[in-house]
Amino acid sequence: CQVCGQQLYQAPDTGYSEVHHIKPLGTPHNGPDVPENMLVLCPNHHTDFDNGMIAIQPGDYSIVHNYDETLTGSTLYLNQSHTIAETFLQYHLNEIAVTSLI
Repeated sequence: CQVCGQQLYQAPDTGYSEVHHIKPLGTPHNGPDVPENMLVLCPNHHTDFDNGMIAIQPGDYSIVHNYDETLTGSTLYLNQSHTIAETFLQYHLNEIAVTSLI
C-alpha cells in the first residue's frame, strides 16, 4: 500500500492490492485509466480515498487523513518508475476530499 506500506497476501506466495484511480473513471469525473492517475492501495485505504477521508498533497506527496493522525504528515510510498500526476491529486483534493482535509 502506497499509504501505509503494508503488503497483503491472497495466498502464501501471491500478493494482493487494489488500484485506486485518483480522478475517478466514469461520469461525472471522467478520469483517465493511466498509471499517472493510479495508486496501489490496501482495501482500507482504497475505501478511504473513495470516501474522501484521505488525500495526498500535490508537490510533497504528504498524506492528510481525516481520522488517522498516525498517517497525517507521512509521505506517500513512491516507486521511482511510477510517476503520479499532480493535476489528479489536486482534482481529488478539490472535488472528492472532505472539506476538513483542504
